[in-house]
Amino acid sequence: MRNKNFNNLNAGKGGTRKSGISSKLVNVLKTYTLIAQNKYPSVEQLMDRFEVSKRTIFRYLEIVGMIDPIIFDQDRHGYKFVSGDRIKKMLLSDDEFLLLLTMGETVSHLGAPLKAGFHRFVDHLVNIAKEPGVKHTVPVMIKIPDAFETEKMGEYFKAISESISFQRSIKMLYKTRDEQDPKERMVDPYGLIFYEGSWILIAYCHLREEIRRFALDRIVELKETGFAFQPLEGFDFHEHLSHSWGVYDGKEVNVKVRFNASVADLIARKKSWHPSEKREFLPNGDLVMSVTVKGEREIKKWIYTWLPDVEIVEPVWFRKQVKKELSDAARKHS
Repeated sequence: MRNKNFNNLNAGKGGTRKSGISSKLVNVLKTYTLIAQNKYPSVEQLMDRFEVSKRTIFRYLEIVGMIDPIIFDQDRHGYKFVSGDRIKKMLLSDDEFLLLLTMGETVSHLGAPLKAGFHRFVDHLVNIAKEPGVKHTVPVMIKIPDAFETEKMGEYFKAISESISFQRSIKMLYKTRDEQDPKERMVDPYGLIFYEGSWILIAYCHLREEIRRFALDRIVELKETGFAFQPLEGFDFHEHLSHSWGVYDGKEVNVKVRFNASVADLIARKKSWHPSEKREFLPNGDLVMSVTVKGEREIKKWIYTWLPDVEIVEPVWFRKQVKKELSDAARKHS
């Protein structure tokens, strides 16, 4: 850690940066530096320095530990790297070092299975040093929800991943949100997707005789069968998901919505919200968006985030459905 610009991150309590979405990554960098300089920082010292909670400090230490394993030194009453005076195997620029930390922060939200995999990956890059003389860069933070986890999530994730790779069917006891008791399912696993804090398995369900979605945290029991399967003819994992607004599907519906001019530029800032999307700017500045999606549930949630500056134009039944839901919500808040 010879870069003066990097070491200057330690100057002053809490640093000189304003708090915000990037301050977390800056504090992680400072924590890493303190440990690398053999300062043996304790949780209490870090809480006082950064003025954050104990839980947040443990989060910082977890991320640092992904980059280089750390332990608590009982004699010094603070943290140190497991490898002590580390041999510097690899030089990283500021950009590369920040990228690695950001990867660690991102993976930390995805649950135990991928966190363990990231640990193994970083084991090949341990004892990382920063390239001297490189100007410090602006930190970037990725904000995503933490994964829903269960006691056996890691075990199930590994078994499902292997079954996908070798095209082997699996049996599981699965409990839906609407069912009181779990049901046995035989499924052919096609792929996994992380969506809004949940790991979801896309698979052909032998019980329903169609492709379904299964949240891993709702699996009660899982067993590998060893039975080989062939995917449905013509099935493409990514193409299949492209028809949904998010990951869930349903009957195909053509949706047309109108955004007020006050938010039209915010919609237009993103190149595309959906592969089927068509846009039309009106003379008064309003924006009309048309999309074709499978299932209206997820796009409805997205539309609600733009209230009161959005109006559903078509289809009429969807417009009436939303009107009723908003009327019910208004009565609850009256």
